[in-house]
Amino acid sequence: MAVYRFKVSFEDFEDIYREIEVTSEQTFADFYKAILSSIKFEDRGTASFFMSNDSWKKGVEISNSDKTDRDGKPVAKTDKSFLKSYIADPHQKIYFLIDCESVWAFHIELVKILAAADVKLSYPHVRKVSGDAPSQFKVKIAPVLEDDDFVDTDVSDESNSVADEFAGENDYDEDDTATLEGEEGEERTDEDSEEFNDVEMGSDENYEES
Repeated sequence: MAVYRFKVSFEDFEDIYREIEVTSEQTFADFYKAILSSIKFEDRGTASFFMSNDSWKKGVEISNSDKTDRDGKPVAKTDKSFLKSYIADPHQKIYFLIDCESVWAFHIELVKILAAADVKLSYPHVRKVSGDAPSQFKVKIAPVLEDDDFVDTDVSDESNSVADEFAGENDYDEDDTATLEGEEGEERTDEDSEEFNDVEMGSDENYEES
């Protein structure tokens, strides 16, 4: 029983990868569970393995869900597909997708084929871990705004109140104008009358002395 040693890396984070060994007698479902466990992902959503070339072009698909290909034929299921039936190239590449609210893509490369399994190990076996895997579910948290973060751009009320205040100070009608003018006129008339009386009294005194 041969053992396949695969390097499984995130497509967007090539420095984060796992080396996983799987026997030729195990299924893609076994491989899938080992990958999830190694990166601490939950078994949710759908997943598909695509046999690929050196350019990562997707070929034959093996999926954990019921699907059909372009020709309407059922896609092979992971729990019924053994690795030995699909691994022919000693440098086989597999494009792997997980769709669980967020879509994650992986590059899987066959780096070595061992002639026999190690009886001391349990397979699938995670041989090497490099880097911490990102969070499976990308959650966006809305920022909490403080009171100081809010800017009141509506100054119309304040502007109107100021305008009304100035308008109130200068707001008068024609009757008020007439009253003011009349009061000023009366004051002038009283002063003129006193001056006139003084002149008359002076005239009487001069008349008696003569």
